[in-house]
Amino acid sequence: MNKPSCDKPKRGLSEPLGNGSKFLFVLFLGLTSILDLKAQTIDSYRYLAQSKIQKGFDVDFQWIQAKKDSALLTVFLTIPHQQLSFERQADSSYAARYQLNVEIYKGFYEDENTRELAERMFIGDTVIVNHYDQTQDPNEFTEVLTTLLLPLDEYTIHMDYNYLKGWPAITGVQIDSKKLERLNPNRRRTKNPNSNNTTFKQYIPKEILREVGLQLHSPKTQLPLYLFNASEGTATNANIAFLTKEETKITKWIGSTNRVTFSEKSYLGIPIFALDSLSSFDLSISTKSTPASLLVTKTIQRSELPVFEVDLPLNNQLLENTSIFHAQFYLIELETEILENRSYGLELKSNNEVIYSLNFETYWQDMPISLLQLDVAIEMLRYIIPEKMIEDVLKKNQEEKLSWFNSFWESKDPIPTTAKNELMSEYYRRIDYAFDQYSTTSKPEGYDSDQGQIYIKIGPPREIVRSFPTNGRVIEEWIYPNRTFVFTASSGFGDFTLINANQEN
Repeated sequence: MNKPSCDKPKRGLSEPLGNGSKFLFVLFLGLTSILDLKAQTIDSYRYLAQSKIQKGFDVDFQWIQAKKDSALLTVFLTIPHQQLSFERQADSSYAARYQLNVEIYKGFYEDENTRELAERMFIGDTVIVNHYDQTQDPNEFTEVLTTLLLPLDEYTIHMDYNYLKGWPAITGVQIDSKKLERLNPNRRRTKNPNSNNTTFKQYIPKEILREVGLQLHSPKTQLPLYLFNASEGTATNANIAFLTKEETKITKWIGSTNRVTFSEKSYLGIPIFALDSLSSFDLSISTKSTPASLLVTKTIQRSELPVFEVDLPLNNQLLENTSIFHAQFYLIELETEILENRSYGLELKSNNEVIYSLNFETYWQDMPISLLQLDVAIEMLRYIIPEKMIEDVLKKNQEEKLSWFNSFWESKDPIPTTAKNELMSEYYRRIDYAFDQYSTTSKPEGYDSDQGQIYIKIGPPREIVRSFPTNGRVIEEWIYPNRTFVFTASSGFGDFTLINANQEN
């Protein structure tokens, strides 16, 4: 089986690494929201890998006030393919089902016998992929956006699901802590009872979703600002089309988490009613640091903004008649591709007065595992720089190590106009791939195996040829344009040892 052939490197990085990469300003300072990984040791790659494994799937509830007098409830479902159970089909594809059932009741009730059903939602489908690797790739997701027109009010949501592994992480709603306390008075507290934060997020057991329910508040104070990731137009159930007579922009719904895709362009969507009283306004983006740094500022004339028609589908599968909700938006392009991986604040001002503001973060979904911890990232450079140099760097303090690491990659930046360091990302992606593909019982760190080290340094071969001699062990040849590496199986458990590296041409 030609393992690496389905995972080709970007920008032709099949040559040895050494020229070109990118600087990521204070990369590691923005990672505490992902994992609390204080005091990690330099040999903790496997711990980081385990910590990054998705423990379930995400369900995000958000009101979108597309018109002045009405709003839609959106449910944004994100399912990592690792959380589905795929079965091979007759045509060699792989298929997996999922079902999410949502019951929406009026108000926040104490007695479930008095509750009144407002609406039901059913979200379900079959996911089909063509290759087995897609069923295990931690960066392969199915995303579904479902919308429902409801009166602006308070609701309690009960949920159930089938064919999905793990627990869902819920955002945009609250749990009734007093009700939960009565149900289980010995439970471990996980939330500050004095907090006014209306967004509750953690992996929630199915029993809580069924019995206690989730509180959905009316969007009385919600700002009419919505973020969308730029999309290349690939078919996804999370896409929204913004249309004028002159152009079409395909975007992907983000939801209440306000996470825009790192190193990619995004948009700010504003319903036209929200800007009716303004002839012009200033838009600014600043870092969420102390002190804050102003990164982007521009003045926008409302009359110069194109008005986009947006058709939001009311696609609840339990409704007999689906319909389309028509709305009009302004769509403002944000240059988020230049922003580093961290948190930001966005403000709209008129006459120096803040009209609207929101916080957002750039989120690197497929960030290589090594980059979650600075010492690990430095230690993993051992394949391309002398180990003595690495030992000296690791003796420095945290600020000095970070400065050295940034300087090391800054000179190797192939595309300085974007925030992402493509070569650095490719290098650490190869380490992840080597760990996933070449780890065995005898060599648990696949990046240290012979095949892993060659894959990291040179990249995937153009061709892999495997032979099975009758009187010997399995032979595997990795063929590159000017070189061939020959490996032999050292056991019957996937271990291969390099026995020859001949120079051709």
